[in-house]
Amino acid sequence: MHAAQTLAALAMLPLLAAAAPSLRGNYQADCAPYDGPAFRITLPAPGPGRPRYELAANVPLAELAGRWTHSLGSRPGSATILLCRTVPETKCDYPQTGSFTLTGTPGGTISGTFEAVFAGDIRHARRFTARPARPFTQMLCG
Repeated sequence: MHAAQTLAALAMLPLLAAAAPSLRGNYQADCAPYDGPAFRITLPAPGPGRPRYELAANVPLAELAGRWTHSLGSRPGSATILLCRTVPETKCDYPQTGSFTLTGTPGGTISGTFEAVFAGDIRHARRFTARPARPFTQMLCG
């Protein structure tokens, strides 16, 4: 793909996210693989196999606002996007590339968008809102 085509495709992602129905999910504090603070957003999606998106970052929940780039890392500040199907058994796929942007304050409703390119150049771009999964509390990791 030429650079101009790539730029045009990237410019279309926010428009695609705005055109697709908004997802509604939950978020919560979590623990990173290295036992540090993290957060996770779970977004049920329409489709066969009871799919869901999972967005996570290895930072405290209080620092969720901003843009996060999918990196498959376990280091502080890294982020991950997953598309999971739970029927007949749980199977999750990582995108080749992706990012998500979040606004809001922990304890209330947050909103955001994400875009991801999965195998076969299949693009997913959605907007969403999420509420706390349980009463807002700090997690102790480690």
